[in-house]
Amino acid sequence: MHLPPLYPITDPRSPVPLAEQVLRLGEAGFPLVQFRGKPLPAAAQWQELRAALAGAAERGGWPAICVNDRTDLAVLAAAEGLAPWGLHLGQTDLPPGEARALPGLGACHIGVSTHGPAEWEHPDPACDHAGIGPFRPTATKGDHEPPVGLPGLREGAAALRGRGVAPVAIGGLAAADAGECFRAGAEALAMVGEISRCADPRELLWAAQTARWAARPILVRGQGVVLIGGSGAGKSTLARALALRLGLPARDSDREIGGAIPDLFRDLGEAGFRALEAESVARCLERPCVAALGGGAWEDPETRRRVREAGFAALWLAEVPAVAWGRVGGDPNRPLAAERTAFLDRYARRTAAWWEAPMVLPLGRMADVLADELVKNA
Repeated sequence: MHLPPLYPITDPRSPVPLAEQVLRLGEAGFPLVQFRGKPLPAAAQWQELRAALAGAAERGGWPAICVNDRTDLAVLAAAEGLAPWGLHLGQTDLPPGEARALPGLGACHIGVSTHGPAEWEHPDPACDHAGIGPFRPTATKGDHEPPVGLPGLREGAAALRGRGVAPVAIGGLAAADAGECFRAGAEALAMVGEISRCADPRELLWAAQTARWAARPILVRGQGVVLIGGSGAGKSTLARALALRLGLPARDSDREIGGAIPDLFRDLGEAGFRALEAESVARCLERPCVAALGGGAWEDPETRRRVREAGFAALWLAEVPAVAWGRVGGDPNRPLAAERTAFLDRYARRTAAWWEAPMVLPLGRMADVLADELVKNA
């Protein structure tokens, strides 16, 4: 399970409405937000959650939203076609397996709170991520368990990773903790106050991303790389910048097809084009390179299998969908970027497959800056 380096949690103590908090975090570049509404009344939480999910759906499914504790509200949302990305449960909440069996929640990512070895060593099989904490005492939760500190985070992260569960550090964290927490094995840092107080959350996210790359590099020199993500994310530009720094050729699956993409779509239809695209990706994998894949290429299970078997690293260039649309919307050379709503809906549908790969968050940086940071510790 790949998660962003920072996992923001909405702050019901803030004067900013919860749905507006989600909107602002998404616009800043955060791909995932946990919606926490307690101690607000249930009706107020539902109103804000519904608005947050509807707004995210209109923006290409960005950001993904994980609902804290309120399984009932998640079911209500699913009944309206607004199923959340995930559900976070405490040890005294509904068991994860039972929650996932509820109507509309079968595809939810389930996370749980864990506090000690018994929970780290035996996570519920329905979970794919889990919070470890509290790291230190926190003002946002007065009834928290004793702090686990860095030793507990290290022990918990190792145990959870060994069982295929992504560990999330939580509880009283500050930006300065990022490096130590990532070196201890955390996949992400969950924060409430630090993010809500920050003047520029995007810069906080960028600093956490570079800290995670420093602690756990995601590139190996000599290894091939494929860049996946939506049209307009900047994959081709980043591929050239990375290739230059890694001493590898840069390739582009669309260009490998050989022909004008609009003409191929018109003559062959999308299914015919996808068949040619899969063949072009296979050619890119014949020797190490940095390959930019077309926006729909990663949806093909056979392509994903080929990338794994070729030993290439796959990186998701996770650009905000509205930013991507601003770059390519209406481009006659991009047949699937003719209409904004369809473009954003397609982005949302494809995101589930992209989540399978480690994400690279551009956060307004130029390709050269991203490439420099990515290869710094390779």
